[in-house]
Amino acid sequence: MKSILILIAFILSFNLFSQEPTLLYMNSDWNHNNDYEFLKLIKGVKILEVDYDSQPKKFKEAISSVPAIILFDKNKKLKKIWQAGLTMRLTVDPKDIQKAINELNNLN
Repeated sequence: MKSILILIAFILSFNLFSQEPTLLYMNSDWNHNNDYEFLKLIKGVKILEVDYDSQPKKFKEAISSVPAIILFDKNKKLKKIWQAGLTMRLTVDPKDIQKAINELNNLN
């Protein structure tokens, strides 16, 4: 739970007055071959890209695998986390991410 609170505080420091959902994309330098190629297709959300390796230890403990995509609503409440598995590659369909964002934006 502490790790989630640290993650939320981290997001708030970047987007204190943002009125749209936030999508945090995280990967490691050593894993850039497995970057999520569909990130630029996602609309209606503020996208932040961060380097996993430069994050504090407590923050890293909240994420079990990279790359990871973390979705926060307009109030910076954690809504969804998509993480890579053993393949170190995100396999989530960008339509699923967009659907979650549209629901937050009331664009059903």
